[in-house]
Amino acid sequence: MTDSVYASTVGPEIARPVPHTGNAVRSFKLGLSGCGGGLESISTSQILDLAEKVEALGFTGVWLNEEHFQGSIVEVEGRRCHSPLILASAMLARTRRLRVGFSVLLAALHNPVRLAEEIATLDVISDGRVDLGISRGNNPRYLNAYGVKPEGTAAHFKDMLTFLPRAWAVGTLPFGEASHSIEPKPIQTPHPPIYVGTNTDETAAWATQNGHKIICHGIISMPNQRRLMRAYVDAGGDPAGVPFGRFVYVSETDASARNELWPTVEKLTTRLKGFGLFRREGVIDEARLEPENFYRDMVIAGSPETCAEKFMALHDELGVTYLNALSAFFGFLPLPLLERSLNLMGTVLRPRLEKALATA
Repeated sequence: MTDSVYASTVGPEIARPVPHTGNAVRSFKLGLSGCGGGLESISTSQILDLAEKVEALGFTGVWLNEEHFQGSIVEVEGRRCHSPLILASAMLARTRRLRVGFSVLLAALHNPVRLAEEIATLDVISDGRVDLGISRGNNPRYLNAYGVKPEGTAAHFKDMLTFLPRAWAVGTLPFGEASHSIEPKPIQTPHPPIYVGTNTDETAAWATQNGHKIICHGIISMPNQRRLMRAYVDAGGDPAGVPFGRFVYVSETDASARNELWPTVEKLTTRLKGFGLFRREGVIDEARLEPENFYRDMVIAGSPETCAEKFMALHDELGVTYLNALSAFFGFLPLPLLERSLNLMGTVLRPRLEKALATA
């Protein structure tokens, strides 16, 4: 893919930001992640209403997954996935402070010029509230359907992440015999933050060496999360800047959390086994998809006090300050439970963790 017209614009002359690892004040951030930004449920009609509610509850942002072929009309439960760029536009129009990001867009399925224009447009209309999460995008089902050859995706990904900051900078870029200014230019300077999604140590290190952060998705097992964070930090990355994904459910007590969440855990683990997720290297092993193991190892669940303790343990071990909650459990969590958990996250868990990190 590097022989495409935009490849001629890739070059070393744009200075990359140096990763910051200083002693900045660590403030707690709370985000949501999923096809609907962690707001998806059996009904998708209330996603935009929920976006307004989580903004009022003090959440930092929502992150939209790019998925395809999920949401058949014959399905009774589980997530329905919309176009993330269009959904982001609607969410940004309904909110004023909430950041909207992508967790993640799949580089292999996007034209870099078009993507530069669309992300910049979202940034302009939102007055600078966009976070670009992006990964190589090597799902063979998607590549086949889009007519993309897998052998070129790695080079395309790295070329794209070199191209985008250049496209957003002031001035024109050469395209063959012509030159063009990619418009519009984003509000955020030097450009919207770029978060790299990856399952490999090499790409985690590459991200920070090239001035980007990583984003850790909640479906990745903790041993793999630790491995990726270690590679990122060893290469100079700041762990406090990483949106750290976990499945999260908050209830009044530990016992009520388990009782309310357990049917969802059983349905979700059955679906994930059916996807063959454990066959993807660096993601999750099959044993953790057993419901009991999944609840213990993959989920932060319980009372606000228990959930706060579990996050602070992650902070103490890994230095993370941004909890990015897979709150809808791939759409299997019933809407009333989702709404109650979100309310407890915003009104009880968030202030507790803000105070804990301020005094840590």
